[in-house]
Amino acid sequence: MPFLLDDDDDELEESATWQVEEDGTLKHTPSGMMVSPDSGVVLNGAEYKICASDLEFDGDSILGSGACGVVQAAVHKPTGKRVAVKTVKVDNKEKREQMLHEIKGLVHAEGCPFLVQWFAGFVARDTGLVHVVVELMDLGSLADLRKRLGSEHVPTQQLACIASQLIRGLAHLQNKRLLHRDVKPANVLHNLRGQVKLTDFGISRDLASSLSIAATFVGTANYMAPERAIGNSYSYQSDVWSAGMVLYELATGKYPFSTKVFVELYDCICVRPEPRLDPEEFNPSLCDFVAKCLTRDAESRPDATSLRAHEFVCSPRAQETAVLAEWLSSLMA
Repeated sequence: MPFLLDDDDDELEESATWQVEEDGTLKHTPSGMMVSPDSGVVLNGAEYKICASDLEFDGDSILGSGACGVVQAAVHKPTGKRVAVKTVKVDNKEKREQMLHEIKGLVHAEGCPFLVQWFAGFVARDTGLVHVVVELMDLGSLADLRKRLGSEHVPTQQLACIASQLIRGLAHLQNKRLLHRDVKPANVLHNLRGQVKLTDFGISRDLASSLSIAATFVGTANYMAPERAIGNSYSYQSDVWSAGMVLYELATGKYPFSTKVFVELYDCICVRPEPRLDPEEFNPSLCDFVAKCLTRDAESRPDATSLRAHEFVCSPRAQETAVLAEWLSSLMA
């Protein structure tokens, strides 16, 4: 028997969308998705099975925490692989919907080497918390890389390798007709093998779902595209602007604008000249790539699929993850 809440309008709406079984199993009625303690996740007829007993958490396992939950390091005992386990509260409809979109995004990411891959997920029988198990990226995010570098910048060849993987991850999402909507350093992970992968698909959306969704204010204002800042709908090019902001920051060692106060930030994003790298200081191909990403007019800004062919990210040197791995290892010495 599903557990139903009190009969006010909001709760009736939720009970029509979500059902909670006696064992804690969550069922999303419109999509048929199910998250259970024993069967894991069932979505579109596919089963992604994992349970708490499959995981052995590290002694000091906390990798990060935030409003959305806690991320812990663990070992997936059946395979011996190290994994990251994201634990989230799903005690209201909004959080459950976000979980649904994140899991759908992870399913769409399957097989793409530039998007974080997942194992499965389950709901804990005793707490009602949902645990999503993904691959562990052992160097954390590009925000962590920025902290390690201080005011130093990423060298051009290594930046080309990062940019190439970031753009190809966005191109994969574009091919699936998905918008990421929150590209920022904290949502781009990397590891000691020189791999760079987008993560956090909790607010990703299907472009075809509705124009109202595409116009919703989400994401992080610091990396927001101009069309989003003024309240217009956005598309794949909005993710490209955000990627350009990330690459500018890595190239220069600093955020491109002198303020993070929203009113002043709005002026920087929507009115003042777009950020540009100094061609006398930086590689011309890098300057051109960042300039194309940071073109204010969304219709003139290329999408990720087009940018894959840019010389800065398609050259053989940009594909040399071993060179990036060697440089990243040197930072840890």
